[in-house]
Amino acid sequence: MTKVTLTPEERRARMDTAHAELVEAVEAIASGEDWRAFLDFARKLHSYSAQNRMWLFQQAMLRGWEDLGHVAGFHTWLALGRYVRKGEHGLSVLAPVRVKVTADDGSESWAVRGFKIEHVFEARQTDGDGDIPEPICPTLLVGEGPDGAWDALARLVEARGFTIERKSLYPENGTTSMTTKVVTVADRLAGAAAVKTLAHELAHVILHQDADYHGNRGRCEVEAESVAYLVCGELGLRTDAYSFAYVASWSSGEIKVVTAAADRALGCARQVLEQLEETSAELVAA
Repeated sequence: MTKVTLTPEERRARMDTAHAELVEAVEAIASGEDWRAFLDFARKLHSYSAQNRMWLFQQAMLRGWEDLGHVAGFHTWLALGRYVRKGEHGLSVLAPVRVKVTADDGSESWAVRGFKIEHVFEARQTDGDGDIPEPICPTLLVGEGPDGAWDALARLVEARGFTIERKSLYPENGTTSMTTKVVTVADRLAGAAAVKTLAHELAHVILHQDADYHGNRGRCEVEAESVAYLVCGELGLRTDAYSFAYVASWSSGEIKVVTAAADRALGCARQVLEQLEETSAELVAA
């Protein structure tokens, strides 16, 4: 391709415009009736821990399910106007066993005394008149990524002391361990999706530490995907189909969360692009 060099001011203006498009797209999703219906429905369901979610996804894979939708207990489904079909086998989750304890001053409180296995059911195992709104989900990118993009982004990750591995990973597309300094990208992803995911994980490497990530995961995910969207856009890879829904989900449709992440996301994206231009003169598109 023919490379046209942009001034820092021109690059900044283009990326400001791109981020404004991201905010506008998230706002459009969040203001839609389908989104509101989905959130209203989701609020009626129990929120499971990350460990339980991973276990549920593993069980879903063993059953040959390609994804995992809404999950709830038998009685919750009844309350939502649906019933579990006869003969369906539930999915296992760990539930805390809570007991009432009395303090020396006579006050009472609840404490966790171990865990027990309970069973829940996925929406496809139910029937009934109660509506199940479909979530607005990110769509994985298909096809190949821009020439040289993976290698160039990988060099930036490795320059920060991290190693990269491609291996089986589900349901995540990518993970970053600040402890082992390993970035993992799922080997099932096509080239374009892998490049987008690596840009996302690079943003985590640059911006986030464990305490920050675990304490503010929603904000961190919004920042990282915003960086991926901006960087990939400048590399000639549009990630709208994935990034818009992803940011909307992790921000819970709160536009103020997306706009609050703008400064850090834009700063990180500019840093990445400057380093890419220094190391890969023909990579960053104009």
